[in-house]
Amino acid sequence: MQNVKKTKFPIIKVLIIQAVAVALILGVLLLVKKVSPSEYNKLSKQYVDIAGNDMDSKKTRQVWKKIKAFFVDENNNISESDKGSGGKDEAADSNSYPDNCSASKYIISADICRPAAGEISSPFGYRINPVSEKLSFHTGVDIANKEGTAVKAAYYGLVESTGSDDVYGNYIYINHGNGIKTFYAHLKSVSVNVGDVVSGGSRIAKMGSTGWSTGPHLHFSILIDDIYYNPAFVLCQ
Repeated sequence: MQNVKKTKFPIIKVLIIQAVAVALILGVLLLVKKVSPSEYNKLSKQYVDIAGNDMDSKKTRQVWKKIKAFFVDENNNISESDKGSGGKDEAADSNSYPDNCSASKYIISADICRPAAGEISSPFGYRINPVSEKLSFHTGVDIANKEGTAVKAAYYGLVESTGSDDVYGNYIYINHGNGIKTFYAHLKSVSVNVGDVVSGGSRIAKMGSTGWSTGPHLHFSILIDDIYYNPAFVLCQ
């Protein structure tokens, strides 16, 4: 009997320590309300599961807003409005970001020039696309304002390409070196050419509503080594 007690005690002790550790971790998460990529993945999986049910669009949006309010930092000035648009529908993995997107924070040593005046109407991440009304991953942020609002280069760089397609409408890619590129879409008009060297803050286009869009806005993305990162980390600092 003594041998049995000696065998069980260490196991019980380990379980108690683990339980206390988990409680402490959960307590810290509740206090700071910071969300790691793994926590975000759990939330996105919940949302994917919800969206997979036979729910009408209005109900799905209400659930989405509750989940979004949990992981969007209250200090990053991202609007809770669902009025944004743009963004290409992509296959949403219920366990993680798409392979070409990252939740990691990053640092760009140059100060960013805000690419357009206006309010961020749709953040980076999973959302219900306002055009297709399907779950999709938004690879940038939308900045809404009046049609014709000046669009500016975020950093010094080389205009790598311009063009137009059904989803993004008129667009521009600017290469800033060191694997960093910026993308500007739904433009009314483009005022630069491929090969032009632009300074941060120089006008490159006018805001529009071309492509998949429900109103005038700029879709702005930041890519590092061809991976999309959240522009809010530099726009809202």
